[in-house]
Amino acid sequence: MSGRGQEGSVPAAGAPAKKRGLGFAIALAVGLLLPLLGKGGMLAGALLLSALFGVPLFVLIGILTILCFLLWGEGIEGLGSFSPLIERIRELTDKPVLLAVPLFIMSGAVMAKGEISKRLIDFSRSLVGWIPGGEAISAVVACMLFASISGSSPATVVAIGAMMGPTLIQHGFQKRFTHGLLTASGSLGILIPPSIPMILYPLVYQGAFIEVERLFASGFGPGLLIGGILISFCVYRGVVDGVPRQPFRLANLWIATRDGFWALMFPAVILGGIYGGIFNAVEAAAISVVYAVVVEIWVHRAIELRAVPTIFHETGVFLGSLLVIMVVALAFTEFLEMREIPREMVEWIQGMELEPWQFLLALNVLLLMVGMAMDIISAMFVFVPLLAPVAISMGVDPMHFGIIFIVNLEIGYLTPPVGLNLFVASTLFDESFGHMARSVLPFIVAMLIGLGMISYLPEISIGLADVIMGPRPGMDTAAAPLEPRPLEPEDGPEDPAEEAAGSGSGMQSMEEMMREAAEGGEPGAEPVDEPEPSDPGRMQTLEEMMREANGP
Repeated sequence: MSGRGQEGSVPAAGAPAKKRGLGFAIALAVGLLLPLLGKGGMLAGALLLSALFGVPLFVLIGILTILCFLLWGEGIEGLGSFSPLIERIRELTDKPVLLAVPLFIMSGAVMAKGEISKRLIDFSRSLVGWIPGGEAISAVVACMLFASISGSSPATVVAIGAMMGPTLIQHGFQKRFTHGLLTASGSLGILIPPSIPMILYPLVYQGAFIEVERLFASGFGPGLLIGGILISFCVYRGVVDGVPRQPFRLANLWIATRDGFWALMFPAVILGGIYGGIFNAVEAAAISVVYAVVVEIWVHRAIELRAVPTIFHETGVFLGSLLVIMVVALAFTEFLEMREIPREMVEWIQGMELEPWQFLLALNVLLLMVGMAMDIISAMFVFVPLLAPVAISMGVDPMHFGIIFIVNLEIGYLTPPVGLNLFVASTLFDESFGHMARSVLPFIVAMLIGLGMISYLPEISIGLADVIMGPRPGMDTAAAPLEPRPLEPEDGPEDPAEEAAGSGSGMQSMEEMMREAAEGGEPGAEPVDEPEPSDPGRMQTLEEMMREANGP
């Protein structure tokens, strides 16, 4: 019986493999036949074959870029004229704000190895654990606090989820709810400042001057809004499932605050220094590395000094892959600008005569689809140069567009097939990818509600930033034209001579008066009207004095 059972199980086990092999063969045949359809077919076939063989994303974008230059550019000869692209890459490396990216990644990696996340969890539990669903709420609060330090979504999932996952299940929360909550809350890491995508956005879109510090401030409102929606969901589940609450004890809160003092001071030092005018975003990133190393090694004693070079080495590998993606994405952006595709998209969208709410709806749908297929860094370098001019032409503030883009791609961290947080959480909780995708579904719906509010109420993002940092000088509305307006003098009284000249009085300019004084009574010169007798008490004008010096 057992032998027959084992034999019978072989075809069942081999059937999925055969189906996968058949699907691969069909996709391979389609990829080889697509070039017969023309230029578009060549591009689609190359992308399909690259995806089938699992090439890295930066290679995929590089292939896309080279084929675009070959098929729609100047051919092979055009590949040699990359001097504008090289200059743009050089300009990118000259941007000081780019240094903040590896520095924040370094500090987040150090904290993930240490005890800062544990102490933030203990503080959150002692603060809100008495509320219905308090344990789950403490997980969301801990994710928000850790996000205000690390700036990375996957790092937040790992740091908080590793400890809070078993705890929430032990306290009576369902496994699917627990895994979905921690995976969704971790996505706040790219929305609550400091945020790595917020540092990169002004580098990618340079059509308007955008301060990283002000963009950070624009993320507070959306981060708190989505965090509040997740907390409300936790309260609902706590009441419905009857999850027991822990009593509030002031002594426990005092102990957790004392033990977590240096962890709680981290966001206070970084964000307080930025908005207190003590240092900028790059300096804050450098301080965050020093702070994390000092606290974890000599205060918490959670890691040893010899482990720091290994952590920094891992960060360097990640940064190298990021820079390669940036370079190939810039090459693709250069092709789009060469073909004037952004301008054509602007004209096409404007020709549709969409209402602002219709455009925002279409923009969100498109970005949600992008988030399903690409990670946020790659999507930012490919789609921001395309969509930002269109959004601004439709009256969307460039900073508001940046926040909308980040929130959409934040949801993209939770959507298959390439939702990064799903893969991270699947490994962390030792669950299947399908389980994780089903777990986050109700939280995606909740975050979509927040996305709608953020999209149609810019006061939540840029309005709060103006309150924190003051209104932007010279920024009237988000619907400013793409072409810069000429500057006008702001200070000083209007010159009456200029006003008279503008009204057609014939008053001479200084240049004309000096020319007449040099030429004297030259024949052929136009007669100059004799001035009227001047009032003895009136001071002569410069014109009258020049006439007297010239003689009758």
